[in-house]
Order: sequence, then C-alpha cells, then structure tokens
Amino acid sequence: MRLVNRLTGRSWRAPALVLLAAFLVGWLLIAVFEEPGADIRRPDEYIWYFLVSGTTTGYGDLYPESVGGRIGGVIIIVAGLTAGLVMFAELTLWMGRGRTMRANGQAQLHKKQHIVMIGYDRDGLRAIIGQLRADPEYAKTPVVTIFWPGELTGENPDPGLYDVVAFDDTAYERACLENARSAVVVGRSDDETVRVMLGVSAYLRRKDASVHLLAGVHDGGRRAEITEALGLVSPDIEPVDIDDPAVVAVAIRNPGVAAIYHNLASTLDSDGTLYRVDVPEDAGEWSRLDVAVFLLHRGSTLLAVGESHRPNASFRLTARLDERIKGGQSLAVVAPSRPDIPWHEL
Repeated sequence: MRLVNRLTGRSWRAPALVLLAAFLVGWLLIAVFEEPGADIRRPDEYIWYFLVSGTTTGYGDLYPESVGGRIGGVIIIVAGLTAGLVMFAELTLWMGRGRTMRANGQAQLHKKQHIVMIGYDRDGLRAIIGQLRADPEYAKTPVVTIFWPGELTGENPDPGLYDVVAFDDTAYERACLENARSAVVVGRSDDETVRVMLGVSAYLRRKDASVHLLAGVHDGGRRAEITEALGLVSPDIEPVDIDDPAVVAVAIRNPGVAAIYHNLASTLDSDGTLYRVDVPEDAGEWSRLDVAVFLLHRGSTLLAVGESHRPNASFRLTARLDERIKGGQSLAVVAPSRPDIPWHEL
C-alpha cells in the first residue's frame, strides 16, 4: 500500500517524462531530416508546432515534409494523445482537490492584512462582516475563520464572505495568523477563550509578529475576572462583548476602543460612571459646545444628548452643527459621582 500511494502521489511524473522525451526526439528528427531553411527547424517555430500538434489542434501552418520529420510529428501527436491527456486529467484533479480542501478548511491560505476569527458562529460572523463592510477601509478586507471540530459540517456555506480553516496544530500557520491585522478569539466559553488566547500569543511571539488581539467575552458577570486573566497572557489583549456584532466590528476597526465599551458597561471602572441627567423644563437653552465645556470644568464629560425625559428617549452621541440643548431634554454624562449641575450658572 505504501508503494501504491507513492506511485499514485507522483503519477504526473511519468507522462511529463514521456512528453519531454517526445519533445526531444521530435526535435532531433525534424532537425536532421527537414530541409536546412525550413521554418519548422527554428526553435520558436518548433515549440509552437509541438504545442499545436501535441494538443491535436492542427492549424496546419507548420508541418514536416520529410519522412523522418513526419515520424517525429507522429511521435509528438501520439505522446500528446496519451501522456498529454493524462497530464491534463491530473491537473484537473489537482485543481478539484485544491477547491475541495479550501472549502473544507484544509488548504494553506496566502493572506495579508486580513481579519482572523478563531471560533465559528455563522450568524454572528456574517453580522460582524456586514458591519465591517460598511466602512470603506474594510470593504475588501479578507476574513478567515478558524472553526473548532464539529462547528462546520460540510463545505464553507459563504465562500464569497470568508475563508475557513479547520482547527489543528497547523491552523494558525494555514490561516496566516502572523500576517493578520486583527485576530478575534471566541471560545465556546470564556475559560476556553483565555486558554486559546494563550496559544495564540505564544504562536505570535515565536513568529515575532504584532497583531491586534481581541478576546470575545460571553459572561458579563465575569468580565473583571476574565480581563485580569487575559492581562496575564498579554497586556495588549482587548476584551470585547461578543454578543453585539456592532461592538465587535467597531473594536476591530479601532484598536483600543473596546476598552471604552468595557468601561461604560462596568460599574467597577475607577474613571467614572455613566449617569443620566434630566435638564429641567425651564432651565434655558445653550449650545451643545457650551454645555460640554461647562461640564468639563466640573470634572464631568458629556457623552450623549437625549431628545426628552422619557425613559426610552433616543440618545445621540454625535453632535450636529449648531446643535442646541434646552430644558426638557436629557444628558448622558460620565462623572465620578452623580453630578449636581447648577443650571443657573451656565
């Protein structure tokens, strides 16, 4: 069986040798028997004749006229009909195997400046990619996902969106992890995320590569514990809430921003806490810039402006040109403690 596997693994060599021998013998016979001034004796013309005759196309623009030259032509044609067909069949099989291997996550990829998602969830991945594609800078950034055993059954269902790599000892190398711009680890549990991130960091250190690392956190109640564990692996790892694709996409596009979402979501953050402040109905009216500066002087940061006092009021982070804030609206403010704003001093 080892002998059979070795022979079949190199089955392209025999037809290649036959074609090479036919090329040399045909050239020798044509060079010896054809007239000295015949075009077919020129190397460039003979190569053209070999390709046309070996593939049985037969344009008829070149042909041998001597008996010896015609024998050489017959050898070329027979070699093309036999060994040439075998070579084309091997090439077709090789291309088919390559496509199948890539669809099943077994192929070696060749990517640079791509996104690597370690941990496969099709719906979540499609949502994250949709958010990324909305940014022109990331509209064409390739995405590669490494999936755990059993996560992907069959071939890649979205070959136009991302490439897949099956997780094994060579997965990081085949996914070109060291060439990625960002890598997101999403374990099936937060503890698994920490363990996998340890392996990712070790691999990147061996490759002397610098990659933006994000760790997807499932359990918000253990965020502080998981963040501390990830910090022991590497201080550059950012935890991110994996349940919100928009947050993950923002964190991928903007390294370091994930910490802002973490701080806003955590009441244990030492920098301050997010508070909602309702502007009294009769307080007055000011520009948003004046209100922001007024709060900054008192140790608070204006984050967003709400449209009303309603509990479900819509808050807007970005400011509009010449935007005004007036009584009856609400403010989202980050402060060390709940701010008591002296509206009459504004």
